[in-house]
Amino acid sequence: MFAEDFIERVLAFDESAAVAFANISAQRRLSGTPISQADAQIAAICYCRNAAIATRNVSDFVDCGIFIINPWSEKSS
Repeated sequence: MFAEDFIERVLAFDESAAVAFANISAQRRLSGTPISQADAQIAAICYCRNAAIATRNVSDFVDCGIFIINPWSEKSS
């Protein structure tokens, strides 16, 4: 059931996302704001596909080069 509900809606962590992951992780670490591996993978997938992320944890994705939508706020970044 789960697979049927989300077919063609799950984005893969592919080679381009892996490259973006390395860049995002390194950039955040060098800026003094490290990012978790899982968050960096999510950000990398969004970055490669020019997709926005909807999350309440906006601070986890700041400075990743992606558009962030906070569904609990009137303002997005």
